[in-house]
Amino acid sequence: MAAKERKTRVVRTTEERRAEIVAAALECLQEVGYARLTARLIAERSQISLGHITYHFRDMKEVLIETYRHASSLLLAATLEDVDRSSPDPLERLAAFLGAGFAPEFLKPDYLRVRIDLWSAALAHEELAQTERALYDRYRRSLAEMLDKLAEGSGAGQAEVGFVTDAIMATLDGLWLDWVRRRDSTAVRNGLAACVLLARTVLSERRGGPQPE
Repeated sequence: MAAKERKTRVVRTTEERRAEIVAAALECLQEVGYARLTARLIAERSQISLGHITYHFRDMKEVLIETYRHASSLLLAATLEDVDRSSPDPLERLAAFLGAGFAPEFLKPDYLRVRIDLWSAALAHEELAQTERALYDRYRRSLAEMLDKLAEGSGAGQAEVGFVTDAIMATLDGLWLDWVRRRDSTAVRNGLAACVLLARTVLSERRGGPQPE
């Protein structure tokens, strides 16, 4: 008689378990939003006990912080992948960088809900606000580095790079909110094209236009 096979118990590391909880939290946020998110709901989604959540995270605020980082990492990974696939031309790389954040998967209602919910949560939680600011600064630095490359040899300086960086970052935030209201893909394309045009005009072609302070 054949021996019965024993079920092998899968032992997960702390990082693996934390990743599972964060992935479940992101799914819950997409479905019910920040206001209705609870540890019990996350536990049910990830099929673990509440004790696992309190063991791996000190509180729900830490879960939210890690979920924000995870959601942002998905966007950053897609952005860098699109840039790597683009040409060596600085202007085309800039267009790929800006456009990646408005790819169809990031314009779906569930992703937008998470993004807006976590922005709102950051207003009430200082640690979450610090995380959001760090991720924002990271994206902004990446953008500024691309604009520096575009400005090489044109005579444009850091004042011009800062001017264009400020304008583009403000435009991107506005495009997100406009999309939530109107779902107008033409407006998104126009907004992104305007960002690239501004960068080319001020940093590459130097044809005048608004002067930075």
